[in-house]
Amino acid sequence: MIASVVRVPWHTTHSGYDRLLDHLPEVRRITPPTRRLAQHAAQRAHRLLRRRCPLPFYPVEHCATDLALLAARGPAHVLYGDEQFYFSRHRHGPTAVTYHRPPAHLAALMPPAAWRDLAARADQIITLDPHQQAFFADLVPAERVHVVPHGIDTAAFTPADRTVTDRPLVLTVGWWLRDWKVLDAVHERLNRRHGAGIDLTVVTRQAHRHPWHPAARVLQGISEPALTTLYRQAAVLLLPLKDATANNALLEALACGTPVVATDVGGIRHYAGNTLAALLTPPGEPPAATEAVETILAEVGTPDHALRRTAARELAQTFAWPVVADQVRAIYRLLEQQ
Repeated sequence: MIASVVRVPWHTTHSGYDRLLDHLPEVRRITPPTRRLAQHAAQRAHRLLRRRCPLPFYPVEHCATDLALLAARGPAHVLYGDEQFYFSRHRHGPTAVTYHRPPAHLAALMPPAAWRDLAARADQIITLDPHQQAFFADLVPAERVHVVPHGIDTAAFTPADRTVTDRPLVLTVGWWLRDWKVLDAVHERLNRRHGAGIDLTVVTRQAHRHPWHPAARVLQGISEPALTTLYRQAAVLLLPLKDATANNALLEALACGTPVVATDVGGIRHYAGNTLAALLTPPGEPPAATEAVETILAEVGTPDHALRRTAARELAQTFAWPVVADQVRAIYRLLEQQ
């Protein structure tokens, strides 16, 4: 078994889907070339082929792994099908492909006929939530489409003894498909009620692309240990979303024992479950999100908040990478039978 790997630059060291392979030691990795001549060859191929590829994020590194998979024999797993499975659709050998984008975003990449052709070239398709599964089950036989959740490194993201302060931290992390309008409105409501008595912190790659609420502290480019410390300190993770499949920030917070308020869109319910770990709110409704945050803030320092923190950690452990890796191995066995 081989797998294509391109490290996603905005993920932290212990985050991202490629961490799956740390728990599949039997898989040989295909990575972008590191030698100068091979890099030049990849750049030339990318210049020739880029215009023929409809995938929106297809840099030279992705083109290189795509072509390497095309030339490889035997079973293979494309970890990021949204970005690395195009020319390799013509490869000889059974192929599993994992997709990450929500269905609406996948549908916007290509017309239905092109999707039918591309999806049909994957022998097994791994999706991250039931909504994605339904999208691909309309394109290929349903028995070839599987839901295997995104995982989380529960050894790196862990709870810690938490000191209750009189200035609770409401933390928001990430950038992809975040609903900043809802966040700003929630920040306004929380600031109006609590003033300086609450810490509103945002960690994002878009620190300089949005006019944040004046009360918010906005951080960019912090280290993974610093981010983990924030998760552990937070009374609640506030995650307003426009859409989603899996969500790294959600899983990281849960693993650190931090309860979550998130928008009930896409695959979020598949990961948040019906537990004390998370409160889900309707999309585009700041009053509901504010009320959910206030519910958790009112519990800080009480046994109820401790119960939520315990539930968060327990939920995250069901998505631990060793658990997910065993589910992926079951897909690999299907490939080997083909």
